[in-house]
Amino acid sequence: MAKTQYLGAANIGDELERRIMAGAVRRGDYLSSVRSLSREFGCAPLTAHRALKQLAERGLVVAEPRHGFRVAGSIAVRKAHEVVAFLEETKDYERVLGDIYETQLAVLRRGTSARGWVSAVLPYDGQSVETVQQQLREMGATALILQDIGERFPAGLPAALVALGLPTIGLDLSCSTPGMDHVLRDEFHGAALAADYLIRRGHRRIGWYGPLQSSANARRRFAGVAEVLLREGIGIDEQGWRETDPAIETRVAREFLQQPGRPAAVLALWQTAAQALARAARELGLKLGKDLDLVGWSLEEHFDRNYTRDCPELRDSCATVTWSMADVGRLVLHRIEERRREPDLPAARILLPMKLREPGA
Repeated sequence: MAKTQYLGAANIGDELERRIMAGAVRRGDYLSSVRSLSREFGCAPLTAHRALKQLAERGLVVAEPRHGFRVAGSIAVRKAHEVVAFLEETKDYERVLGDIYETQLAVLRRGTSARGWVSAVLPYDGQSVETVQQQLREMGATALILQDIGERFPAGLPAALVALGLPTIGLDLSCSTPGMDHVLRDEFHGAALAADYLIRRGHRRIGWYGPLQSSANARRRFAGVAEVLLREGIGIDEQGWRETDPAIETRVAREFLQQPGRPAAVLALWQTAAQALARAARELGLKLGKDLDLVGWSLEEHFDRNYTRDCPELRDSCATVTWSMADVGRLVLHRIEERRREPDLPAARILLPMKLREPGA
């Protein structure tokens, strides 16, 4: 088998589960050693070991000291009725999305497994359309989920994959492809909720800190803010906008907060941007909710254990726009089920509602 590059333990576990469930590795057989898996997948031995431990936790394999990991004898190995492939453009994903991306993969993997389906990740690394099509055929893919984090898919790729006739869902894609379903967070509405909150707090100058023009998600969020400001008769050109890289640093946030005439209310509709501003405000002795009204952005599953863990001020003194990855997974997999029942359904654009979590909630 040709060497395939995977991103982490969750991805490697997906592929090993696919092999087990498809019968490529028989009950009672040992899986490849940690050293062999690390060479095959181009990962650290620790990552390969974590993947094997995750399979053991799910009851697929049994750890046998000094021998390795053996496929559990109680598994009913079978050819899956559904093989869901995730085609992911993931270059630099750690810098931009970090564990949000890993949480998404984990949610989708659990959802497919609960339905008795097999899931597998196919990283996109610039291979030709024909190569991607062949890789999907070799996987035995029966459904396809596309996510293009860096917006690097060539223009014809989504349409060529839809032509394969598989249920195909674009996850947070900015393009519209005939025949493809799209599942997106309603970021326009989420950003509008954030702007409304600050206006209710009496603010007429509202700054923006974070990506602005560099991604489709940022542009959708900005559009939601602009709609509210224009509705309220607030001039957009009067605001303190700051375009920044997603890999926000506290130093850059300090410089922003120290600018003369900086607005007292700021939208930081990116998780790393909100965290950087909260840390910078703390260093400068600014009180969030008093010296600075800040609205942030966080995945619900990460709100306590990641987003506010080192910055409790974001929970106690700031509003936050949130969404649930569990809801994303539910919508995506439910749409695949609908397409299985009714293949001729017209393509749909499905928006995931977002919520505003007020301080202290």
